[in-house]
Amino acid sequence: MDFEILNAGEARQETAIKGLIYGQSGAGKSYLAATAPKPLILLTEMNGQMSISHSNPNADIIHIPNIKMLVDVLQDIEINPKKWKKYKTIVIDSITEMQRLIKDSIVGPSGDMQIQHWSKLTKNFRNLIRKIRNLDKNVICIGLLETEIDESTGQRFVRPAFEGKKTGPEIAQYFNFVGLLFTQQDNDGDNIITVRNLMLDGPDRIMCKTIAPLTGTIKDPNIESMFKEIQK
Repeated sequence: MDFEILNAGEARQETAIKGLIYGQSGAGKSYLAATAPKPLILLTEMNGQMSISHSNPNADIIHIPNIKMLVDVLQDIEINPKKWKKYKTIVIDSITEMQRLIKDSIVGPSGDMQIQHWSKLTKNFRNLIRKIRNLDKNVICIGLLETEIDESTGQRFVRPAFEGKKTGPEIAQYFNFVGLLFTQQDNDGDNIITVRNLMLDGPDRIMCKTIAPLTGTIKDPNIESMFKEIQK
């Protein structure tokens, strides 16, 4: 039996990169995601469209009103690669809303989750994340954050916002990097400006996942520049 043997260095330049970026509403997630090379943005949250147009007016957008359309688009990208050849990056905006769309498809208009629904939600969400990971393209998923306070210590934990307490750490394994996007005020001589920061490596209480050679916190990040650093 013959086996395909890859050189790790050469394969790195051709391997698609999968990233998860999360942060508070207004942190600039949609703006940052649109800086990815030749993006197709699958937009579940219409509020992000204005930020996308300012960041990259050449980006293409497909509005995703329900989970069936999202699945259909992803499946078509997989089975008809020539049709989608012009795009180097698929952006899911947002993965938080994507899970809610799955939930809506399970419980219907009532929105009343029963015990038996939770396992189905977890399974369907996991399967869709796997489908996204297996795309032969770069992928950026963005999502909201949630915080939890440890009542015994008062310590604040930060992670991507998903329904199901164990979902966040499990989903992180499907991505090459996980970053927390946040803003801070910076003094630029005469003016105070707002600077975006992407944390890829932080304290244990903040969910992050670094990817070589990118470490620590990236000031004023750009996805295309990050991809070049990772692959070179």
